[in-house]
Amino acid sequence: MKLQQRLFILFILSLIPLNIFAGLILTNNDNPEWESSSDISEDVNWYAELLQQVDSLNLKLDKKKAVETDSLSADSTAKKKKPFLETAIEYNADDSVTFSLTGQKVYLTNNAFVKYGATELRAYYIELDIAKKEAFAYGIKDSTDKFIHIPEFKDGAEEFTCKELKYNFETGKGLVTEVVTEQESGYVHSELTKRMDENTFFLKNGKYTTCDHPHPHFYVRMTKAKMIKDDKIVSGPLHIVLEDVPLPIGLPFGFFPFSSKYSSGILLPSYGEEQRRGFNLRGGGYYWAINDYVDLAMRGDIFSNGSWGGYLESKYKKRYKYSGNLATEYHRNKYGDKGLDDYSEVKDFAVRWTHTQDAKANPYRTFSASVNFSTSENDRNNSTNINKIVNNQKQSSISYSKKWPGSPFSLNGSLRHSQNSRDTTIALTLPSLSLNMTQIYPFRSKGKSSDLKWYDKIGVSYTSKMENRVNIKENKLMSSSLTKDWKNGYQHSIPVTTNFKLARDLTLSPTLNYQGVLYSRSIRRHWDEDLNKTVDDTIQGFQYAHNYSTSASLSLSPKIYGMYTFKKTSKIEAIRHVMTPSISVSYTPEIGVDRDKYYRTYKKDGKDIEYSIFDGSLYGTPTGAKESGSINLSLDNNIEAKVRTANDTTGNEDFKKVKLLESLKFSTSYNMFADSLNWSNIRMTGRTKILNNKLDLSFNSTVDPYALNADNIKIDKFGPRLTNASIDVGFRLSSSDFKEDSNEENKGEQKKTDQMKYVQFDVPWSFSLDYGWTYSKPTVKSNVTQNVGLRGDFSLTPKWKINFSTGYDFANKAITATQFSLTRDLHCWQMTFNTIPFGTYQSYNFRINVKSSVLQDLKYEKKKVWQDY
Repeated sequence: MKLQQRLFILFILSLIPLNIFAGLILTNNDNPEWESSSDISEDVNWYAELLQQVDSLNLKLDKKKAVETDSLSADSTAKKKKPFLETAIEYNADDSVTFSLTGQKVYLTNNAFVKYGATELRAYYIELDIAKKEAFAYGIKDSTDKFIHIPEFKDGAEEFTCKELKYNFETGKGLVTEVVTEQESGYVHSELTKRMDENTFFLKNGKYTTCDHPHPHFYVRMTKAKMIKDDKIVSGPLHIVLEDVPLPIGLPFGFFPFSSKYSSGILLPSYGEEQRRGFNLRGGGYYWAINDYVDLAMRGDIFSNGSWGGYLESKYKKRYKYSGNLATEYHRNKYGDKGLDDYSEVKDFAVRWTHTQDAKANPYRTFSASVNFSTSENDRNNSTNINKIVNNQKQSSISYSKKWPGSPFSLNGSLRHSQNSRDTTIALTLPSLSLNMTQIYPFRSKGKSSDLKWYDKIGVSYTSKMENRVNIKENKLMSSSLTKDWKNGYQHSIPVTTNFKLARDLTLSPTLNYQGVLYSRSIRRHWDEDLNKTVDDTIQGFQYAHNYSTSASLSLSPKIYGMYTFKKTSKIEAIRHVMTPSISVSYTPEIGVDRDKYYRTYKKDGKDIEYSIFDGSLYGTPTGAKESGSINLSLDNNIEAKVRTANDTTGNEDFKKVKLLESLKFSTSYNMFADSLNWSNIRMTGRTKILNNKLDLSFNSTVDPYALNADNIKIDKFGPRLTNASIDVGFRLSSSDFKEDSNEENKGEQKKTDQMKYVQFDVPWSFSLDYGWTYSKPTVKSNVTQNVGLRGDFSLTPKWKINFSTGYDFANKAITATQFSLTRDLHCWQMTFNTIPFGTYQSYNFRINVKSSVLQDLKYEKKKVWQDY
């Protein structure tokens, strides 16, 4: 449109009252051409832009001047004004969309919607001021006087609801009434909020809480505060409100960090009291967020009697590579009064390290670690966890493995640790290395798997290992001698095997085995008359010993089936009995290295006593010179029933299998070349599950076939004796077992919680009962032990839960470690009471705390640990 035509239209419009022009637009609202909000916006924007041009350019109705002015607007020296709207405003409503051109406003009613760029606003009523680029919105109340269709604001990732809102699309500033926003694990309520930009807000009469209820059960009341999104809240005077009751607990200012990225900060200690060490502050320190891959927590304990302890904990993780954590602690405890006889000072330490390599990191090389090492008294002196206190065994392992692609060879290395805190013994293996070759078939063509000749079945493998071990008391470990106290050696073997199937279940398996060992020392033994004992002289120096042997075994393992069917009127269709007997004969001829090479004799009371120069070494002495042979016998039994169930929808019978006896196995062996006591012990083992897999039953026994003489020495006379027997019963039951729609997946499902572990209230009740009975009679005197254990939980209501564990030792006539806990779910709070009512570690702990880890220090705790008694 030419400028002259526009000026003419403007002149005509100036003669018409503006309200009449607006009325013309509104009266055409029923015309389909006007139903598009974008078309209306275009016309309104064109009219507004036209008015701006008139005002800014001061146009005259002179044609020549108009042309000059028009050409001037195209001149590069003329400064262009910023567009009226950088992007189009979209808006609509269900009931009505009303325009006011005098004020350049749009009024939208019922399910109103406005969008400008990435900013969206929904509400019952929205008043849009196009000139100021502002929006005003509010909701309405329903018949119950409850607000509905309240404003919903969205700007990128930012979302919130409020009672009333005023917002400027250009500056991003706004004024919000009664807004609720979520920040990480917390919620921020505010009576009046001023939005400065997408990240900064000023609050008046605000509330901060971790309760997700619309009317929170507790909150921190802030008179005024500044909130930086996904970062922190800095508040003026504040106080705690619990169930709308202000508590006399206040602070002049507050700081609430809730950054989505972890950051450094102070770790607050917990307060306590002990009888032996006095008042204490425990767990205080500093958390250092080093980078995105590793952190470090430094904590400390301090006691009024002078005892103290320190902790260092670090977690690390590199995605698709590895993850782990490292924790160390050191304690220096003082007991009694200095200068008196009861005074003692104890130093304890512990190291815990776990490292896991991601399966995607390397398919041919792995490294893992699980280290749990401490002084024997560390847990008893410094822990309040009953499970740690009663655990007397600790193990550690660091392992490395490597495979070569396309090769049968593999390398494995490990460091192992085992510790018994009861007798303070430590067993270390530093290191253990092994190089192995999986079985290969050197005479078989590559890829050949059928029509095999006898030589195609010949397989060769290789195993080797080198170890350095010590078993010593804790207090002597650091002063131990590598040559005297540590045992070390190297062993390798090359087995050659093959097999021939002579019949369906009859197999012949000959083997040839070579083994060798390398030790750094040997011994020479003699009898010392003055000491009246044998004395070993250590000969330092490497010495290699080897031997070879061959053997053959013939085995037969058939399966025998038996079936008993019932009448059709019986609920049981049939019972099937499967017997698996096994008999094998093995023979080792007398071949190998001369025995005199590694064995010596010494004189005692005029008699020659043989010994090995490698007695007490890691792998013993290679043998293979004596002729031996044995017959091994075993019989395994399995019994199942086929039971009729209700007919299916087609009218056909349905069946299910029920295991009556999973396994009942008997085994023994006969030594063909022994001069006496040829039969070994007869062993019996069995297991089964009954009552719809609710009850587990396992049992075993050992029978010695030979009798004892008057001196309780086994003689070559048949007289079966029961030497060992045990029965273990485990019964598990829960309320979910009685639900028709229960399944294993639902039983194991648990709700997600945040960093702290909280009790779940999904299962009303469950319990387990364990019973163990053991009998032993190696000679004349017998010993019987019995233990029963009971543990479970019971939900009095969906909010109340009781957990317990206890047991009874029949031999000692005493109750075993007993623990009882009561938990109450208070929605956003949790109350727990734990107690060990009697015994060595008698204690109790009452705690009421906020569930969320963000306000984990908002708690009340009262406890009395076992050191106090």
